[in-house]
Amino acid sequence: MWWVTWRQHRAELLVAVLLLACVAVPLLITGTAMHAEYTADGIAACVANPDGAGCGQLVSQFLDRHTEWGNRFIWASVLPVLAGVFIGAPLLAREFEQGTWRLAFTQSVTRTRWLVTRLVAVGAGVAALAMACSALFTWWRAPLDAIGGRMRTTAFVIASPSLVAVTLFAFAAGVFAGALLRRTIAAMGATLAVYLAVRLPMEEAVRPYLLTPLVRITEPGVTADTGWRPDTEWVVADGWIDATGHRLSTREERAIVREVYGGHEAVYGAGTPIERYLAEHGLRHYAEYHPGSSFLTMQLVESAVFVGLAAALLAGAVWLVRRRKA
Repeated sequence: MWWVTWRQHRAELLVAVLLLACVAVPLLITGTAMHAEYTADGIAACVANPDGAGCGQLVSQFLDRHTEWGNRFIWASVLPVLAGVFIGAPLLAREFEQGTWRLAFTQSVTRTRWLVTRLVAVGAGVAALAMACSALFTWWRAPLDAIGGRMRTTAFVIASPSLVAVTLFAFAAGVFAGALLRRTIAAMGATLAVYLAVRLPMEEAVRPYLLTPLVRITEPGVTADTGWRPDTEWVVADGWIDATGHRLSTREERAIVREVYGGHEAVYGAGTPIERYLAEHGLRHYAEYHPGSSFLTMQLVESAVFVGLAAALLAGAVWLVRRRKA
């Protein structure tokens, strides 16, 4: 069974490895240069000792040169759905569509063993490729993440636990769609739809509250300008709060800004009219945030969700195949 599975999917594996190599070469070249610059230009020293002279300017110049390319790694979120659409969906749908399942089901190997062997072999290959991509992307972004933390979207989605778990989920969604619909194109479309229906709400609505955010309340007009510091926390919500603990809505905040500035351009910062208004009316600033130390915990929680969904979908695919009459 293992040899047959290799023969059936070796072309997909070779294409994936070649694509990985094509991506790896330029990333290794540019990443090596950026890492050398990070050390030689004193950025690493600034991260270790933020009170160093001129660190703000040095870090700003470094970010100007590299942040744009680093943020483009957000496209790594497309890799899982490609695995689901082009590897997971055809895995069973092609067998049913072409009729080769009849031969497989009449052999001495049980259909359960036939299916589980294929799922384990192909799934392990998909996970290994996702892990290799994650290791490469995370290594490239390491200097940027030391400055800005790993809680930001790009750094979060390329980390190994998250990327591997989401890839397995997309793969499982494709397998289940293929077992259910038995048509390759239809299964591909369904896989894409399911992936987007789960992934987008997870990123936009669920991820910020996988853990309960911490709350920080600061007095208006207070400055805490201690120079440049690495910004490793993730602020998920902020605004104004009154003495009773009521958080002002966006409409209430806009009404205050209009009252203070009378339709003119609003100016924010310590000592500005809006800060004086807040102080006079007993209003303060609040921020809900996740510290950088929560990164691994949030990764594991989100990954557990996706792995659980993947396991349920694969179990459903096995159940559908076992029920199918030969």
